[in-house]
Amino acid sequence: MSMPASNRRVTYTLATLRRGVWQTSGTIDSLDSALAKARETLGTGKVERVKVEQCFTDPGAKRAVMTTVFEEEGATPPRFEVNAWMLLGVSVLLGIAAFLITGFLLRSPGS
Repeated sequence: MSMPASNRRVTYTLATLRRGVWQTSGTIDSLDSALAKARETLGTGKVERVKVEQCFTDPGAKRAVMTTVFEEEGATPPRFEVNAWMLLGVSVLLGIAAFLITGFLLRSPGS
């Protein structure tokens, strides 16, 4: 015999992907609330992916079933790229530093 249907439960979990790591938030009882929160999280632009998983648990049968009901890609994370202007700036700064260190070493009293 199975347990009464009142022990069965459906919940929703919001999971976000940031920097290649999935993080889950707490459980949400309403699908509409879970979807609204997922879309709100996507709107921030801080996550790579968002998904909402539906979890059906039946303690009587000692069974739980997870199903992804919503998954969408968000903003791609910004990548650090070196361009020609950055290389030029670094080389100028290194040249100035070398000039100053050389001048300091030539004026040192120990020489």
